[in-house]
Amino acid sequence: MAETTTGRRFLQRDVSDWRSEAADFGKSLLLLGLALFAALYANTSARNGQIPAAILGAVLALAVALWVTWRFVPRLAAAVAWEWLPFLSGFEVTREGWAGVALTGVVGLTALNTSNNLLYMIFSALFATLLISVFLAGINVLSLNVQATVPPECFARKSFPMTVTIRNGKAVFPTFSTRIGSDDARRFRFASSYFAIIGARCTESVTVESACGRRGLHPIGNVRVESRYPFGFFTKSYGFPVDGECVVFPEITEASVPARRALHSPGSAERFDRGQGVDLYLIRDYQTTDSARRVDWKASAKTSVLKTREFAAEDTRRVAVVLDRYGRPGDEARFEELVSRAASLVVHLAGSDAEVGLLSDDWISDFGSGEKVQRSILRYLALVEMSSAAARVHNTQGGETFVLSLR
Repeated sequence: MAETTTGRRFLQRDVSDWRSEAADFGKSLLLLGLALFAALYANTSARNGQIPAAILGAVLALAVALWVTWRFVPRLAAAVAWEWLPFLSGFEVTREGWAGVALTGVVGLTALNTSNNLLYMIFSALFATLLISVFLAGINVLSLNVQATVPPECFARKSFPMTVTIRNGKAVFPTFSTRIGSDDARRFRFASSYFAIIGARCTESVTVESACGRRGLHPIGNVRVESRYPFGFFTKSYGFPVDGECVVFPEITEASVPARRALHSPGSAERFDRGQGVDLYLIRDYQTTDSARRVDWKASAKTSVLKTREFAAEDTRRVAVVLDRYGRPGDEARFEELVSRAASLVVHLAGSDAEVGLLSDDWISDFGSGEKVQRSILRYLALVEMSSAAARVHNTQGGETFVLSLR
């Protein structure tokens, strides 16, 4: 996977980038050649006893080398695809590591100045410790396989469970002191988890609370694995690509005032009119056109006159949420708030047993209060995009209307 990504980056490089990097490389070679010439000149002058010329040549060589190091080396190093060397890439020096490097350097310079064999031995031990740290850290994260499982659907800014599984594919060596965390905070964010040891050919799993801040169809992306094994001098990290994606519904927020009025009106409410409901409306004298099943025998026995029952009609509430996709450049934040409000209306109205539906210029949903209708509307809102060419939307389905628009 790393080789595929590196190859794609290699092919997508712009010609201007190649020319710029080639120019920097050529300048570096010329300047380093000049520094080499100045160093040779300083050496020759020193042998001939020309001390001022030797000092001038040495200072010039050192100045040119430092200029190349400061001006060109960082840019050339940034352009290198270090993924070709996965064993040597992904290292960061910790605070303890910088202290170890500084101590090693001081001991090495002292040994050179004093020619003390004991200091040479101490320097060798310190330098070997740094090299062993790099080597063992690279081996520690080799042959790891990471998988993550998320629900197919979730809501933005609302936590949901995410299962992360890490497997150590090494046949002999275990993996020590490993931490996994999110690699791209713009997508799925979850708390890091620590594994003290993962045995050879063993698998460890952990369930963490994850969240996504933006609606849409998002792939999981990369899961970052890092380790400070063995001595904590270096942090070896690697982003493992993970398959899988999740449809993130818009954020559900507190409904506005019209939505509250809709919620306070029951979805199936009694209407003060005769009808075919189940709630008793009145008891009146029996008429020949009435059904015998409606006769109230208890009331008839009390009054010695046949009485019949009438029931109140039921009114099923029908609400249409109209979403206008129109928006101009710069309205992205307002449009996201509009989509979030539409999703909030749909969820809250469907929860009050109202028949709710969504109307847009490019899609019209079914009306209902079931989970299937609600999920289809939320999926559309998760993927809807703003358009400056969107036409006005009119409610042709009947019922109460909530219009959401930026016009």
